[in-house]
Amino acid sequence: MGVDDCTLYGIHKMKIVSRAIIKNKNTGKTINSHWSYYKCKCGNLFACSGAPQLGEPVMDYLTNHYMDGVGMSGIITIFVDPSDIESTTDDTIPGHSFM
Repeated sequence: MGVDDCTLYGIHKMKIVSRAIIKNKNTGKTINSHWSYYKCKCGNLFACSGAPQLGEPVMDYLTNHYMDGVGMSGIITIFVDPSDIESTTDDTIPGHSFM
C-alpha cells in the first residue's frame, strides 16, 4: 500500500500515543486489545501489534488510510475491516520512522 509523504518531515516520525483496541467494523468483535497507536505531528496515524519504537518488528499493522478511531479514557478503539490489516516482520515500513 502506498503511504502519503509527510508534509512536515518527508518521512512520518511516528510517536506512540496510547494503547489501541482493534475491532471488526462489521461485527464489533475485538480482534486484538494489545496494539499501540502512533501519530506523526502532521496528523498521520498508525497502529500495530509490535514495538517498532524499540527496534522490534512491526507485526500486524494499519496505516492512516484504514483507521476510524475514537479515544476512550486514553485508549483508542479502531474499527476496521480485518482484510485491511497488513503484516511484516520488519522493524519499520516505508515512509515511517518510529521514535
